[in-house]
Amino acid sequence: MHRNISLDVLKLFMAFMVVGLHAEFLSEYSSLGSYLSVNGLFRIAVPVFLVINGFYFYPVLARNFQIDWLKRVFVLYVFWMLFYSYFWFSVPNLSFTVIAKLVRNIVIGYHHLWYLSGMLGAAVLLLIFKRLSSFLFISTVLVSATIGIAIQYLGNYHYFESSILDKLFNINWFHRNALLFSYPFFCIGYLINKHSIHERLSLTRAVVITAIGSILLLFESSFNFYQKNREGGFDNYLSLLFLCPFIFILFAKIDIKGKSKNIALYSSAIFFIHSFILSMLRKFSDLEPTMLTFSCILFSIVASYFIIEANKRVRFIL
Repeated sequence: MHRNISLDVLKLFMAFMVVGLHAEFLSEYSSLGSYLSVNGLFRIAVPVFLVINGFYFYPVLARNFQIDWLKRVFVLYVFWMLFYSYFWFSVPNLSFTVIAKLVRNIVIGYHHLWYLSGMLGAAVLLLIFKRLSSFLFISTVLVSATIGIAIQYLGNYHYFESSILDKLFNINWFHRNALLFSYPFFCIGYLINKHSIHERLSLTRAVVITAIGSILLLFESSFNFYQKNREGGFDNYLSLLFLCPFIFILFAKIDIKGKSKNIALYSSAIFFIHSFILSMLRKFSDLEPTMLTFSCILFSIVASYFIIEANKRVRFIL
């Protein structure tokens, strides 16, 4: 069976971006450069991953294999949550706060693993809404995305300062969750495949629209950088909703055919293991963020080789 290797390459670069994001790439050199990368271009990574997975969820649903898909992703989530349990799990006392934090970690996911729990939730929501008319289905996508973006902006700009809403809106998982973040991008990928949008759009138009979307993202992130009353980074950008689907379409149009899954496996392994590598590098070295990024990528690639080999024997790791 042939694969589109260009999409695998895209996923690999997205994994590298996630590493740079968590390592705070360029922050020792330039606050603007770091913000435009870490809180700008690198923010395309997870939405693009979601669009890709939503795209390939369409044939899964068409063949009625959704239960198998959900089980596989759930087992993957459980495995990596157990792998990282040292970092988030401790025997709780009876205090409500500690137990609530433990439950939140289990449901939302540790660190980068929120991506898996969000994708699982997005798939379940898609199954609930899939029988709606196309207009209503697309409306759910737009409404959920708009609410997530609004919460992010209202929180970062402290529109409801000194209120409970301000505290809630500045909690990451309150807007970066299955409903308000993962669902819109996952469904967009699903709809692209269902309506063959990637086949109807020419490569030239995909390039032009992707370029425009990239400029919009850089403008939106730079605008936020210069606002004095803004605090924190961004996951939910309006421009991501426009840009990320067309990045996927662009690479889908390039369509370099191949049979090997190695690049895709490396992208997944790097994504899952990089947080552990970062923790070790920060503990045993004094590397600055940019060198930390490149070192983490290098060690993650080496670790990924062994993860991929292990996955040949235990097939729920990747």
